[in-house]
Amino acid sequence: MKKNRVYTVNSLLARIGGNYKFWLIALPAVTMLAQAPAVYAHAETITVVQQNNATVRGSVKDATGESLIGVSVTVKGKEGVGTITDVDGNYSIVCSAQDVLVFSYVGYATQEIAVKNQKQLNVVLKEDTKVLDEVIVIGYGTTTRKSAVGAVDQIKASMIEDRPVANMTDALQGAAPNVVIQQRSSNPNDRKTNFNIRGISTVNDNSPLFVIDGLVADGGSFDKLNPNDIENISILKDAGTAAIYGSRSSNGVVLVTTKKGKKNQRATVRLSGMMGWQNPDILFSPVKGYQNATLRNLAATNAGEAPLYTPDQIRDLAAHQNEESWFFDQIVRTALQQNYNLSVSGGSDKTTYMVSMGYYDQESNYVGNSDFGVQRYNFRTNVSTEVGRLKLNAILAYTRNNSVSTTGGSLEVDAARVPTYYYYKMKSEDGRYLLNDVLTEFNPLGALEAGGRNKYRNNYLNANVNAEFRLIDGLKLRGVLGADVINDMRSTRNLGVSYYLNEEATEPRPVKDTDYRTSNWNHTAYLINSQLLLDYNKTFGKHNVSGLFGVTNESFTSSSNEIEKKGVDPDLGIGTDITNSTVGNITGKTFVDESNRTSLTSLLGRVGYSYADRYYTEFSFRYDASSKFHKDYRWGFFPSVSLGWRLSEENFMQAYKERVGDLKLRTSFGILGNQSIGTYDRFTVYELYNNSYAYNNQTVSGAGFKLGKDNLTWEKTKTFNVGVDASFFNNALNVTFDYFYKRTSDILMKPLVPSVFGTDMAMDNIGEMQNQGWDLSINYRLKTGAANHNFNFNLGDSWNEVLKYPGHERISQIEELSRITREGCPLESYYGYKMDGFFQSYEEIEASAIPVGGKVQPGDVKFVDRNEDGVIDSKDKFILGNAFPRLTFGFNYNVEWKGFDFGMFWQGVGKRDMMLRGELIEPFHANYSYNIYKHQLDFWTPTNTDARWPRLTAPGSTSNRNNYGSGQGSDLFLMDGKYLRLKNLQIGYTFPKTWSRKVGMEKARIYVNGQNLLTFSNNSFIDPESSEFDSKMGNSGANSGRNYPTLRYYGFGIDIEF
Repeated sequence: MKKNRVYTVNSLLARIGGNYKFWLIALPAVTMLAQAPAVYAHAETITVVQQNNATVRGSVKDATGESLIGVSVTVKGKEGVGTITDVDGNYSIVCSAQDVLVFSYVGYATQEIAVKNQKQLNVVLKEDTKVLDEVIVIGYGTTTRKSAVGAVDQIKASMIEDRPVANMTDALQGAAPNVVIQQRSSNPNDRKTNFNIRGISTVNDNSPLFVIDGLVADGGSFDKLNPNDIENISILKDAGTAAIYGSRSSNGVVLVTTKKGKKNQRATVRLSGMMGWQNPDILFSPVKGYQNATLRNLAATNAGEAPLYTPDQIRDLAAHQNEESWFFDQIVRTALQQNYNLSVSGGSDKTTYMVSMGYYDQESNYVGNSDFGVQRYNFRTNVSTEVGRLKLNAILAYTRNNSVSTTGGSLEVDAARVPTYYYYKMKSEDGRYLLNDVLTEFNPLGALEAGGRNKYRNNYLNANVNAEFRLIDGLKLRGVLGADVINDMRSTRNLGVSYYLNEEATEPRPVKDTDYRTSNWNHTAYLINSQLLLDYNKTFGKHNVSGLFGVTNESFTSSSNEIEKKGVDPDLGIGTDITNSTVGNITGKTFVDESNRTSLTSLLGRVGYSYADRYYTEFSFRYDASSKFHKDYRWGFFPSVSLGWRLSEENFMQAYKERVGDLKLRTSFGILGNQSIGTYDRFTVYELYNNSYAYNNQTVSGAGFKLGKDNLTWEKTKTFNVGVDASFFNNALNVTFDYFYKRTSDILMKPLVPSVFGTDMAMDNIGEMQNQGWDLSINYRLKTGAANHNFNFNLGDSWNEVLKYPGHERISQIEELSRITREGCPLESYYGYKMDGFFQSYEEIEASAIPVGGKVQPGDVKFVDRNEDGVIDSKDKFILGNAFPRLTFGFNYNVEWKGFDFGMFWQGVGKRDMMLRGELIEPFHANYSYNIYKHQLDFWTPTNTDARWPRLTAPGSTSNRNNYGSGQGSDLFLMDGKYLRLKNLQIGYTFPKTWSRKVGMEKARIYVNGQNLLTFSNNSFIDPESSEFDSKMGNSGANSGRNYPTLRYYGFGIDIEF
């Protein structure tokens, strides 16, 4: 018997020699073998299984006659039976006359050929044009990859399915270049994220516009989508693609297309389930109790104060250190996360349908109440039919979001700031909640277990009905009517908790009126969207002409009301002993009612022309009128023009066609808009609140009012983009690069006025900024034997500059930190002193500049005297950095081999400044925190002069104010925020169809996955992904580390199709 013939990658490479195709196979193979030898040891060997049948031989070439090396030749339906072509493009395989041979190669269309007693089969593979002909969704239409002349990224469903994420925003993190998503809180009941496309261009909201199945939606509706319902997501980045959305497109547009049925497909039932456990990853930890007491004594004596603890007390803490438990660890737990989805889809030659249902459940990681957490229910149906020249489509979607959370605030902060002294307890053995000399009002465990709850109920209903009528060949009339109905409800019930000063106390401390509080809030909103569009597309020989013209209107109405009553027992609805009031009493009751109405009417259009799939030009516009502006200023015109040139179709490129499959240059220029102001900001409004103004250095009370201005108008962003799309090796390698420049004028801001004015000035169009950067995306497909590999890498950068700002600059202070917005600098830059190390001796202090009125000692921070005047004051401050992430990147790798699949997704930031404040920087922070954490132990001492932190001093002392002083800011607080994170890892197995069909299933796959598994960062004590800024670059407070811990997830799942 003949031995099985074995080809290996190594033996092939040895035979290739100087052939340029060496690079097609060798470089990716070497890279893969170096990264994952355990996997690729199997992938590199293909075994030909010999049978008592005839041998079929032949060659495989491309359309130019070049032999193709490494083409996979397999027998259809017989797993593991196959071979690959050698260095001359030849193959031989043993099979029967009834078999069908399958020839597949990256960059070429797969061919299936029946054997039929043939002994010689020579095959010519054709170039696979699927990549170039891939349909891309754009505003109010579609295009193809080869025809696209704008900057658009498309994210497919496979990128976001089966990932354990709480919302759609999290699913897109790292999926496309310069799409920056930052988590400000991991709390399932209070998730906060920043979503940014191509950097910062305004001092107002920098969030993108969201469009779901052709209808504009808000970010909340986008986040509540079921990821399993998504077909694809297009991200429009430049004026060429986004201008058709006009006044709301300056920050980019996110287009979501949901799944629908396919024609002539039998009913397909898909069931998927995922379950896992999310573990809070607390990155900082306190020292032992006796160490904490010892170091508090050191801080006090360094400041000339008496020690706080006696030696006997410290010895007692050391003797009981095994009984210690940190409060932070006591209030969090590992929690369950579940996600289940069921869908049915199919269609005939005229009608398609898709119905899906989803359930998502994420428990809170807080202890105390098993109801804490969120649940989301999704239902969606999409039905289309054709009647002659008429196409009808109806989409109905409903989402119910339930959330139950604690009424306690800053629980992590309060739990973390308490030392681990063994005698500090939150609950006695007999069930009483205890206080101590750190927490004197309440404790986190009592708030969680007995302090009440917030209950949210969110209902979101979306209906989308559209009809398309083919008037003549190439000309279609389309009408769309959509409605969003949103209803939000929140009920808050605060319960009074009995807290005891210590375990010996027999009576609880007196309760306050705020301990008992009940409130109800209701919000209802309606968005009606109507569109009438005329769409034309016709090809005349080598000429293609397309056009779109439409009229749209969006009308939005919302109303909300809230009623609150203090001093009322929420359970009984009657007054407590505090006020002896009843629900009907006016005292302590608050009622708030608010309503808003806006309307946006638009004319839009797009005209395109292409010649021979080689030269492209496109013009688009939108003419918007917003009710937010005065009738004389409400219309805005937002045009764009785009050009494209496929060099690869030119005659002079044909000699390189085999290496460079497609090469396209494109550019666009246009004006985009932003109407990010309040509904009634143009009106002067008098409000019922206490106001004040400064007069003769005294504060004088007055009535509250807000000034308006009639001639407010749009922010305008001029955008230029130039890009290149290239594919190599028959579309196996695809590269896209873009450079962009954005200049925003008429930014809506309030002029700065002195406090004697009594209020803020009216909003005005007075600011100006510029923002520029670049995007890079690389995708590579590779087939090695039975293994299919896909590599995707994206990298982007952007940087902004304030060009015009009222008063030229503004400095804001938050505790220890300072930020500055100054003309010529990035928005909201960090501002403060630069360190010049620590003072090492009194002689050095005598010879150096020190702060005015300051008194420093060896071990204190030494600052740079910028103007060399011998004094450290405000004139010595520098711009220290900027918080917005730069050089953001994502890397995704997937491989499939004989039913097994492996995928990993890495995401990170290459350049970012983080400035921290509070107890994570300052030990025993402001006598608010009584803790020192392990990462703070590298402080200056006479024997540790090359330390990370200054010497320990008591809060409030002169040295402490020098080192951590409020509002001064310095690069002592500045951290390197770059990081690399293994965001997702998934390993799965799809059972052979011969197995699954025996039990009635068309497909069955099982997998295990993980989220946030590894992080590489220069800072081990804070999550580098967290952000201290919101979408307006305003402070959110997270830069003190006072946030819900990052969650690490481990789980498993199953996908079944019938």
